[in-house]
Order: sequence, then structure tokens, then C-alpha cells
Amino acid sequence: MSSLACPRCKSAFLDGTATCTSCGWVWPRVGEWTDFRGGRPLSPAAAVNLWSLTAWGYEAWRVRALSLLSGRPFPLGEELDRMRASLEPVRGGVFLDLGTATGLYARALLQAGAARVYALDLSPAMLRVARRRARGLGGLVPLLARAEALPLCPASLDGVAVGGSYNEFTDPEAVVLEVVRVLRPGGRLWLMFTHRSGSPLQRAFERAGLRFPRLEDLLALLAPFGFALEGWREGSVGFVAGTKLSGGE
Repeated sequence: MSSLACPRCKSAFLDGTATCTSCGWVWPRVGEWTDFRGGRPLSPAAAVNLWSLTAWGYEAWRVRALSLLSGRPFPLGEELDRMRASLEPVRGGVFLDLGTATGLYARALLQAGAARVYALDLSPAMLRVARRRARGLGGLVPLLARAEALPLCPASLDGVAVGGSYNEFTDPEAVVLEVVRVLRPGGRLWLMFTHRSGSPLQRAFERAGLRFPRLEDLLALLAPFGFALEGWREGSVGFVAGTKLSGGE
């Protein structure tokens, strides 16, 4: 059963349609996908992800990223194991890989037995690579959309995973509200991000549209929405794992 909904009014879509029967909005097509992004401009940092070259080389960078950020050998396999453990039980569940890029988290969840993973990104180029790399894994649903306006029904997901894309979100508060909306009571959250260091390089990236939160600020942002949370950091990389409690709004 599809969990898709109109990003504008949050009403459920009929399968196979790109027209909302509640608000009347018609979502256009871009290549293979319905375009749920809307017309808002992208930051320079986000726009780079539209390039095919960025998508092509993304995983070569990603397998080294946490070793560089943490200051210790931190293989991608360790990160994926931690992510899956934080989202357990995975088998048979429905998940969102938010800011999927080329689908690293989505593939790991499907390989662990997830029934469906919505792989959401702003970039058609990234989604093309994600779909190609997930060939043979049933249950991948690419979504061309924004994290601030998810095209998913309320309380429709068992878990949400965010693998570094949090630094690119232009409105983190809106993203948190959307994550809370789509998670079921008992739903799990995994979030990995580059932690604020105040370095000149980070300040340069901030001018291009990236954001570098502190762990304590991110935990404080999530806490009022009914999450049981755990957070930690290693060097310049931060992690948050949590469960949405039944009283969360």
C-alpha cells in the first residue's frame, strides 16, 4: 500500500496519480519521477548535487567521509551497522532515507529486510544513480522532493534515516516537524551530521548554504516532540538515535 501524500495539503494520493484530489494541485513530471520539490530556489551547496558528476563521484567520497571527520578509521560498514541497529526492527518495515543521495542507507535497509524504503532527494541525478545501484533489491521508491515538505502520509513510517544531508537542510525546524509527522508512535530516527567546529572551512561552506549544528542544539530541537534520544559525537561527526514515544505530536 502506498504512503504517498500531497506535500501541500498532506492528503493521501491515489496510486499512480500526480494530481491532488483534495487541493487540486498538479505535480509535474521530471524525467522518470513526479517532481514534488516546488519552485523554491536551491542554495549553491544543494545545487551542486544536481550535477551528474557529483552523483557519479559521491560514494567515492562517502566511504572516506567519517574517517576524515572522526579522526579515526571509521569504515562505511561500521556506520551502516550502527544505522541499522538504531532502526531495528528493520525486517518488514517501511522507512525513509531522507536526503538519500545515491541510496547508501536505502540499500542497507533493503538488504536487512525492509519491505519498502522511500529514497528522497532533491537531485534527479542522485536518484538515477540510487536506482541503478539498488537494481535487484525490491522495495526502493525514489522520491524527488524536499525534506521540508515530505510527500508522505502522517504516521506512515517505521523509521527515518538521515545520512549527512541534515547539514544541507535550509529549514531544519521544518524538517523536524515533517519527520515527527510521518513517524508512527514507536518509530525510530537515525541522524548523522557534521558537527560545528567553527573552522574557516566550515564558515566558507556556510556562505554556500550549509549549516553546522551542535549536538546539544539538535537534541534540544528534537526533545519537545516526544522522542527518547541518544546523542554522541566523534571528532567533527555527530550522531542522534531516537524513538518517537506514543505521546509525541
